Amino acid sequence: MFEAHAFHRPIQSLLKGGTEIMGKLKSALEIALEKSEKMGGDEEIVRLSSQQKNEIAEIRKVYVAKIAEVEILIQETEKREKEIARLRRERDRKIESLYKKMEGK
Repeated sequence: MFEAHAFHRPIQSLLKGGTEIMGKLKSALEIALEKSEKMGGDEEIVRLSSQQKNEIAEIRKVYVAKIAEVEILIQETEKREKEIARLRRERDRKIESLYKKMEGK
């Protein structure tokens, strides 16, 4: 049989130097921010206004409808996939142009 307090040994050993270890621990938010900084490189974070967020949401909404229409109307698979890819590129260009306008400000 095992001792019930055996599971507490690692915790107790951590608590002995509690302030040292706790000082070194980071919150999940701190770790996530560090990772995002590493992944993003030197790029500046762009903050969107609520109007800009609404514009992007509207663009996405319009293109969801256009893509759905293509999925229904075009029966030939290859043609349908090409048209959907074209619409997605068009959507992405429009959203990207909004971001570029913001960078210019």
